[in-house]
Amino acid sequence: MTGFCSVRSPSRHGGVFGANPGAGSSEREDQGARVRCVHTAWGGVLAVPGLSPAAPRGIWSNRGFRRYWAAQAVSMAGDHITAIAIPVLAVTVLHAGAEEMGVLTAAGQLPLLLFGLLAGAWVDRVRRRRLLIGCDLARAALIVLIPVIYIADALTMPLLISVAFAAAALGVAFNMAAVAFLPSLVARDNLIEANTRITQTRAVGQIAGPGLAGVVVQTLTAPIAILLDAGSYVLSAVLLRRTGLNDPKTTEQHHPKLATAVIEGLKYVWANGLLRPSAACAATYNLFNAAFVALQILYLSRHLQLNATEIGLVLAAIGPGALVGSALAITASRRLGIGFTMIAGLLITSLANVAVPLAAGPHVLMLAMLMAAMFLNGFGQPLYNINQGSLRQAIVPLPMQGRVQATLAVLASGAAPLGALAGGFLGARLGEQSALLIAAAGTTLACGWLICSPIRTQKELPSTETTTAPDQPTAA
Repeated sequence: MTGFCSVRSPSRHGGVFGANPGAGSSEREDQGARVRCVHTAWGGVLAVPGLSPAAPRGIWSNRGFRRYWAAQAVSMAGDHITAIAIPVLAVTVLHAGAEEMGVLTAAGQLPLLLFGLLAGAWVDRVRRRRLLIGCDLARAALIVLIPVIYIADALTMPLLISVAFAAAALGVAFNMAAVAFLPSLVARDNLIEANTRITQTRAVGQIAGPGLAGVVVQTLTAPIAILLDAGSYVLSAVLLRRTGLNDPKTTEQHHPKLATAVIEGLKYVWANGLLRPSAACAATYNLFNAAFVALQILYLSRHLQLNATEIGLVLAAIGPGALVGSALAITASRRLGIGFTMIAGLLITSLANVAVPLAAGPHVLMLAMLMAAMFLNGFGQPLYNINQGSLRQAIVPLPMQGRVQATLAVLASGAAPLGALAGGFLGARLGEQSALLIAAAGTTLACGWLICSPIRTQKELPSTETTTAPDQPTAA
């Protein structure tokens, strides 16, 4: 299963977030387009083209979001192809061994830890839509190199690993910008719905993507299939170009050094009573979840004697669960409150983890229990992720979206490597089942951060001024 953070996904593209109603706002006409000037709580002025103060309508009436959503859907489809094609290429063409495959996998994970905080600070000082488009086109150019070098009979593992690393680094910048871009594209009241649609699209991809991608790779061969991913990046860039909205302009001319901006993001998360427990929750969950994931396949295969097809069926049950959970996320948050829905989603997912090492009985019954556990695992994730991501986007001022997203992502993902190592250590000494049970039980501890914080009583999306401490750093 995927770990919790901000909705992992590059999800996110109206109202202006972080605005201080007491500071006032005004509207003017500029070259025939409606422009709303908002005096923000952090002392700047945002000029947002195309925004009207009228009450927001449904998310699908927003043409910019429709194109943003389409761009994400196309890019996700291409990513599924590459996720299979590159490893297949490494194994079948370059005859990579276990160590080389480990390095290739690490090449896709390291950029977030190495560059995540700096990428977030950078995102806050550039036009985010332009950055999204640039990252898409740069990734397309990189991915195209693989089949070109393959045709020239010059492809090697170091080259493949280098391309994977560079593409992942661009992906980090893209993801930070995508999350930060959403609050300038949709109205506050539509944030949860927007995140829900992206999550539903991702869930559909989890269900159908790997199978279809496997067919494409098998039919076209891995090098040629990778070209489809390059094409998806280009199409994504075109759709983002046609969203019809530039990023809000800030009148502030001074930008701090990147190191200073990174520190501001860390301080902002620490000082905020809603973001701090959210970050601790994500780090705790990912620490234990990484240990769980490291042992899961081993346990299913060796201990429970499931074959590859059966393991695939068990893991595939996450997708339908995520689809159902994302469909109910809006209704749940409205009726039960955002905080309660977040806690319930995280608890359901964690208890589903606990059910995996406890599954027993006749083979068919055990298989059904495991699939039910994975379904509930997928069901709980969007209940937490959608509301957590929307909450963060609603309370963070626009100029700080990138830094805060980067801080939360790095804090959450930074715990995962330690968890994976700990899982392997415990599995070797206690056995897979005992270690898996400890890891699964550990994921439930993450709920404690939410229960003991103001998130527990949060009913709806708050405004920035109600969650910002007086001594919080201001955005540059």
